[in-house]
Amino acid sequence: MFGPAQKRAKSGVSAKPATLHSIAAMMREHSFAGRFDVAGASYSFTYSPAKAAVTGGKLQLTGGLTVIDGRANARISPHDLRNVRATLIAAQGGIGIAPLRKQLPSDVSTAHPDLPVVESTGSLSFCGVLYFKLMPLEGQALGVPADMRQLQLNVRLAPVSDVERGLQGAFSSVVDALYGKEVDGSAAEAAVSELNKLLS
Repeated sequence: MFGPAQKRAKSGVSAKPATLHSIAAMMREHSFAGRFDVAGASYSFTYSPAKAAVTGGKLQLTGGLTVIDGRANARISPHDLRNVRATLIAAQGGIGIAPLRKQLPSDVSTAHPDLPVVESTGSLSFCGVLYFKLMPLEGQALGVPADMRQLQLNVRLAPVSDVERGLQGAFSSVVDALYGKEVDGSAAEAAVSELNKLLS
C-alpha cells in the first residue's frame, strides 16, 4: 500500500515548489542585505542597486542580486543576477531624528494649532522602511527551489554610517516628491539625481 508521497513518486509527479512571497533586508552601505529560509534551507542575499530612475511615476532601482546557499555542507558558488529591477510600491515612516536632506518639503503645518509641530509630517518625516516589488525571478537561476515570480523586498533603513544616512535622506526625498498627495516632478528629478550620485 502506497502513501500520497509514494504515489506521486510512482506516477512521476513532482512536488510543487514553494512560493517565496517576501524577503527582508537591512540597508548596509550601498546595498540591502538579508536572509530567508526555503524548504528547510537558509539563504543569504544582497541586492546592490546601481541606478535609480522614475518609471511610470514610481522609483525603480536596477542592480545586482547575489544569493548564497547558507547550508554548511553546500559547496556552491554564489548565484548572481545582473540588472534586477526593483520598483518602490510603498514606504513606511521612521522614528527618531530625520536625516539631512538637500531639499525639504514645505508642508510642516498642522490642522490643529494647539498641537506641537511634531504631530505633522512634511519635512520632519523620513523613510524607515521601503517596500519594493522585484521583477519576476527564476528561482532555479538563483539556486533556490522556490517560485520567485511575485517577490517583494522589504528594506529597513537604520543608518549607522554617513553613507547610509545620505541614502536614507535621498530615498526620503524621492518618496516626498513621488508618493505624496501631489507629485512634484522637478523635486523628484533632483532627488533621483542625488540618489544616483550616492549609489555610484
